[in-house]
Amino acid sequence: MALREQRQRVLAELDEEKTLDATPITRRDERLSCEEYLTLVYELHHVHLPELQSDGLVEFDRREDEVVRGARFERERRSLEPGDEN
Repeated sequence: MALREQRQRVLAELDEEKTLDATPITRRDERLSCEEYLTLVYELHHVHLPELQSDGLVEFDRREDEVVRGARFERERRSLEPGDEN
């Protein structure tokens, strides 16, 4: 579940915080093996964050290992809110 939800979790967390560490976001009740965690880190850094950056939703600074809101973040997050028909 954690692997499939990273994109949504990053966006939800950025709704609350201005800056995130580029580490996987897991729930307290999720247990991952070492291999699963490494897969999660790899996909976050090489799939999810680059896709979100390409979409303009985040800016990912690989040197600082930080994620911040991108130019299109606010507009896209509003369109994903429950009850919005657009």
